[in-house]
Amino acid sequence: MKGLAKRTIASVAIVTALAVGAPTLALAATTTTTVPTTTTTILAKTPVIKTMKQWRAADKLYLAQLKVINLTFSAAVATAKLNLSSALSSASSSTMRISARATYRYAITEATIARSNALTILGKPPVKPGKKPAVTTTTL
Repeated sequence: MKGLAKRTIASVAIVTALAVGAPTLALAATTTTTVPTTTTTILAKTPVIKTMKQWRAADKLYLAQLKVINLTFSAAVATAKLNLSSALSSASSSTMRISARATYRYAITEATIARSNALTILGKPPVKPGKKPAVTTTTL
């Protein structure tokens, strides 16, 4: 009797899935959407540095900004680790630990994205006098 009930429930579930799924798939197959693509190209020239004194000043500024970016990233990672350790120490169930680890991974991902964006905005280091300046092409 139990076998008949299980087969009946399974049959009803399959029929229901096919009855609901088939029209949904047919409807999904008929709709098409085209998205126009546009490309914007930005050319950025680095300023030409004529003397070593200008280059040293520009390089010092570049390195200071790079240091700030790296320290900000390191601080965000340290904060995420501290939050993870405190959340794991107070977690009483496996779902709380899973949630704490997911929050940690999210924080690390956000810090990495922020660092990457900051490095992109910072650009390349200054070019020494007498060297060919770099032309950066960014396609959006």
